[in-house]
Amino acid sequence: MNNQYLAIYDNKVVSRGSLEDIIYQVKALQTPIEPLVFEQQSCQRIDFSWHGDAATVLKAATGGNTTANKRGRPKLGVKAKEVTLLPRHWEWLSTQRGGASAALRRLIDEAQKNASTEDVICTKQQQLDKFMLTFLGDEPGFEEASRALYRNSKVSFEAAIATWSSDIKEFVMAKFMAISDLHSGATPT
Repeated sequence: MNNQYLAIYDNKVVSRGSLEDIIYQVKALQTPIEPLVFEQQSCQRIDFSWHGDAATVLKAATGGNTTANKRGRPKLGVKAKEVTLLPRHWEWLSTQRGGASAALRRLIDEAQKNASTEDVICTKQQQLDKFMLTFLGDEPGFEEASRALYRNSKVSFEAAIATWSSDIKEFVMAKFMAISDLHSGATPT
């Protein structure tokens, strides 16, 4: 299944769908706007420039990956950051197939694949909290909603978000309910 996205402007959802759908819908609006775009599953913000026509924006948003495959190594989005380990950890990593970076990637992939329900709940709570903070950090009810999210209190969460715009409220409530279902024993997806 393709990723689905939300385009949000002025605390309202202005478009939903694939990245391509969103870009073409936003560019077709009478008033030029530059909404924030989020991947729905992870609540991860997708940053790109809205300057240019829809095709130009789509190319920028997808890193130019709208054309045929090019030769060579694909862009993996690799980021170099500092990792601090004890000497025994570095020694172990140096003996692993592919070196330290490959071993760390394999360990992380395995940990993500075998995450406990508690870990999944924690990750989803943090994603939703970060999403709410982006738009609603100054709104009445944000702090109460954040606390209710981590307490898994549906009544308190609903009361805290009662004054928020209906489309944002609908999205965050659906996310809250998915997390609540995990608390109740649903299998993480």
